[in-house]
Amino acid sequence: MDALTFGSHRLVHLDLKGAPPRLCYFEKLFPLLRSWGATGLLLEWEETFPYTRELTPIGSNGLQGQSSGYTNQEARQLLQMAGDSGLAVIPLVQTFGHMEFVLKHKEWRSLREVEHFPSSMCPSNPGTLLLVKSLIRQIVTFHPDIQYLHIGADEIWHLGLCSVCIKRATSSKHGRSSLYLEHILAIAQFIQDTYPYLKIIIWDDMLRSIDLQVLKEYYVGKYVEPMIWHYSARETFSLPPDLWDKYSSVFPNIWAATAFKGATGSCQHIPIIHHHVSNHERWLEELSTHVNKVHEFRGTAFTGWSRYDHYATMCELLPTAIPSLALCLKVWLHGYTEQIFTEVAKSLGYIEHPLHVTPQPRPAPIPSSLLFPGWQVAVGIEWFLNFKAKFHNVTESEQIRTWMNPWQVANNFTNPMQLESLVPAITNLLLELSSLEGYLKVQMEAMFFPFTIDEWFGTHIEPMKDKLKELKRTTENQLKLGCRT
Repeated sequence: MDALTFGSHRLVHLDLKGAPPRLCYFEKLFPLLRSWGATGLLLEWEETFPYTRELTPIGSNGLQGQSSGYTNQEARQLLQMAGDSGLAVIPLVQTFGHMEFVLKHKEWRSLREVEHFPSSMCPSNPGTLLLVKSLIRQIVTFHPDIQYLHIGADEIWHLGLCSVCIKRATSSKHGRSSLYLEHILAIAQFIQDTYPYLKIIIWDDMLRSIDLQVLKEYYVGKYVEPMIWHYSARETFSLPPDLWDKYSSVFPNIWAATAFKGATGSCQHIPIIHHHVSNHERWLEELSTHVNKVHEFRGTAFTGWSRYDHYATMCELLPTAIPSLALCLKVWLHGYTEQIFTEVAKSLGYIEHPLHVTPQPRPAPIPSSLLFPGWQVAVGIEWFLNFKAKFHNVTESEQIRTWMNPWQVANNFTNPMQLESLVPAITNLLLELSSLEGYLKVQMEAMFFPFTIDEWFGTHIEPMKDKLKELKRTTENQLKLGCRT
């Protein structure tokens, strides 16, 4: 089956809670997304959105968000650039789980389901629905031309655990499923009453374990459209066997969600392209088999997670994932062939420097043939990975474990002959690290906010620099002591 029949929407997910790019980057990227086959954006603002009034503290207008979010004017420019490139926008605002960006603030701490955990809201607290309504009002008002709104509602790690929720779940014949569905329907009914033109999307994972008859009893298909997400490669791709029959009997409209980055490791640096291509190929097979059961298959979101949650370290930076995204969009439209792969590689400028399906760190920092926006950062990250391997080869070497382990240093029991060769090796690593740091800072400053740069360097560069400096000091001190004995 031609993949073009699989829905009219091909949304590129922008997860802005990790490394949100500056507008100048989107200005270059959006026209390319359209040329590669994207029809819209699934825009997850989180704390980068310029919330106002009672919600000011959680967004870019708050004290914590001013260094890493978009001003009101910038956010409007972003939407304008998307529209100018022919990309429809579907905003995604979380309304149940993944609420750390709100629940971490003292003003909303009381809405937590579990007092110590800021991830999930309590559906029994009257203040929860008031907060959700405020979030939705501001998001919808800011996006006047939207037809869809994604309300998240995935991965509710803590559901039915507070005393009130336990009592409600115990008294309901459907237990915790009732807590989830009643909260979702309250949100959906508010949206339907206030913005009757909007269609509502939710992630589907919490629905998978709910019995078919329960979903029918709550008429949930009347209000929301599930987006079935699955990010595994072919070898481990596995949706519940009854999922399509179950959903098609409840929901007239269904979506799918693949992944082009952010799904192979919470601290991954470069996408494993063969994994993501395989995920899309397997999804095409899945739809070929089951999509005829659905009244209307709306389309697909190509997700690109930047963090696994609000507090997680950043995974792949968006520029490193552009080759994966371009290839996945083309595979979705035309299937995977060597010709498609070659065409995408050439269009991105991979002529002298091949586009690898698996990560292949390259030592050269500046291949001038690359053409896609942010290639300078992508190449810098490859250089970083290449350096990281050399760093581990020295700092975790057998030489250090054999002749300069902590006990040997503490007891001045080291052999100067073995240590002498370490000093130039460590010095060379420090020099290269300084060059890498200088290169990446210049390139990152052109497309990321200071907070992102500070976090990335503090997470990845500074610990290596500190360890090398300490190792060099220790080695030199041991050599001086050895000369006196």
